[in-house]
Amino acid sequence: MSDKSATLKQGQIDILELLYKYRFSSRQLLLDSLGEGSGTDTNLYQKLEVLIKHGLVFKRHEPRQKLLGVPFAYSLTPKGLKVLQVLPGHDHVTDSVIKGWYRNKTVDQKFVNRTIAIHKYTSLLSKFYPSLKVFTQRDLVKFTYFPKHLPDAVLSLPVEEGTPLRYFFDLIPAGLPRKALDGKLMNYCSFFESGSWEVTKSDNPAILLVASNGRAERQLQYIARARLQRYDELDLRIFTTTVQALARLNGEGLIWTRVDDTDEPLELTQLLS
Repeated sequence: MSDKSATLKQGQIDILELLYKYRFSSRQLLLDSLGEGSGTDTNLYQKLEVLIKHGLVFKRHEPRQKLLGVPFAYSLTPKGLKVLQVLPGHDHVTDSVIKGWYRNKTVDQKFVNRTIAIHKYTSLLSKFYPSLKVFTQRDLVKFTYFPKHLPDAVLSLPVEEGTPLRYFFDLIPAGLPRKALDGKLMNYCSFFESGSWEVTKSDNPAILLVASNGRAERQLQYIARARLQRYDELDLRIFTTTVQALARLNGEGLIWTRVDDTDEPLELTQLLS
């Protein structure tokens, strides 16, 4: 396989695009996102090995992670990005993006785990809501109307009438200092207060915060309520859940709690009604 995109099959391009979208991912998550018709796990393994052989993808596995049974993490190489860059419709894969990608070889395991977790939990939502569109930070660089400090993902859910429902999705790490969390929320509040979102001609998105456990969720709710009280005239809705609730997502999908009204769990389409 040469560097020319014409030598790539569509299935290989799909893998490269997913690895660009999420930065790091596991084979199982790639298989889930590729969906039916993409082949078996064995087929995917073979495709990945071919891409690795030709220097377009690399896999990372620290010895300790192997002992714990953690699967390989896959990512694009700069060469793989350059292949994407020459494809039609990939102008957003700029030289500066490729330059920054060299850091993938040296980022710590915590960063890798976090990017994989973002793929995991947004994929669970996509499975529950098949029409849901997920835009990661890599996707969002093409647009100018998002906050400087981007959410982990933006979700867009089409509805029968009107504009899609939109959500800012953030996976909150365990042990995140209160100051850091309050700073994130303050950035959101300042952004929407500035009117920067008005260019979209749509309502403010709901803010979705996913906590590591129930205790962390209650702390999130307390901090978010305090921040909203300082912006009481701002039409902004913040909701929380936990990674455990997302992992068990089924039935009616009632896993979201509004931070200023914690009495009743809600389903995603109810959050902006």
